[in-house]
Amino acid sequence: MQALSEQPPIRRRRRHRLLLLVPFVWCIAAVPWAGAVQYAFGHVPFLLVWMVAGVIVGSAAIGGVYLIDRRHGVLDQP
Repeated sequence: MQALSEQPPIRRRRRHRLLLLVPFVWCIAAVPWAGAVQYAFGHVPFLLVWMVAGVIVGSAAIGGVYLIDRRHGVLDQP
């Protein structure tokens, strides 16, 4: 028998995890559009700038989900 303090926590809504779709949409769904742009930023093709920005945006989205999960105590669960 479990004590009251050992009961599993109530599942909270985790809508913030939809942020994990941002890197997918950035790198997969929008690349055809970014590949068609005829712009060069400092003699660097726009698609390369777009993909490097995608790495930064994706890392920020993953880091944001991690921080929100840590604030909610999700990482403390087994």
